[in-house]
Amino acid sequence: MLLDEMENPLFLNRKAHVAVAEGNLPAALDLFIKAHQGDPRNVSYIYSIVSIMEKLGMFKESIEYLDKLIVLQPKNMDFRLRKIDSLINSGQLNEALDTYNDTIEIDPYDPELYWKKADFLRDHENLDGAILACGEAVKLNPENPTYRMSRAELLTEVEKFESALKDYDFLVEHNPFSPEILYDRVKVLERLGLVERSLNDIRRILDLRPHDLRWLQIAAEFMEASGYYEDALTIYNRLIELNPERAEYYFLRGNLLEKLQKLEDSKKDLEKAYKLDPSNPLFRNNE
Repeated sequence: MLLDEMENPLFLNRKAHVAVAEGNLPAALDLFIKAHQGDPRNVSYIYSIVSIMEKLGMFKESIEYLDKLIVLQPKNMDFRLRKIDSLINSGQLNEALDTYNDTIEIDPYDPELYWKKADFLRDHENLDGAILACGEAVKLNPENPTYRMSRAELLTEVEKFESALKDYDFLVEHNPFSPEILYDRVKVLERLGLVERSLNDIRRILDLRPHDLRWLQIAAEFMEASGYYEDALTIYNRLIELNPERAEYYFLRGNLLEKLQKLEDSKKDLEKAYKLDPSNPLFRNNE
């Protein structure tokens, strides 16, 4: 084969893909770089370089090639978002934030960009900035439940419970059959002292998941913590009916029965918990 043919970018590109198939990523990277040098405006070659560098953990080095992609296709948001990922992975957080802002300036009507920026800010403990960015996403697409949930979680985290409740009310209205969303709202209602509303949501969860052990236990523990002992007892009875071999349920019911001054029944449950799981030191202490 002639030397010119061996240095042809197309030939080098084919050899690089063979190296990838063989699992030899360093050799593939070298070949893709040579192909790019022979045809510097070929987006495919540069993209392959970036992909290999990411697999090799060469995030800092990949930024140079991502910049080349952005120069060639300045409105390609995927390239800009990949650059942000590389900046984050290489610890260049300020540069990543600057790139988010530059990207949003190019397309200020894309709510996904604001939401991604909010996620980045949240990960790096800038909660106020994250709330603002998420608010922009909600403003541009108020019906999107993902944006609403993100903002509700952020507002809850900074203890802006009344604002968070508005988003949770929206989410429940648009998805009334999700116990997860209902329970998120329960926790906010509880912090606001809206006990009756929180209890109503717990009861709705029980209606939605009457045989689900996880949700039954959550509901029972919530009822007990709220002082509704008889309601909690009913649910603990149901848990034991559904799974009579689970030691934890007897232990929980036994503690509740003690609060209800039903000491003989409490003792029986605590002994049953120990019998079912004698290796658990918590149950052994109540033997």
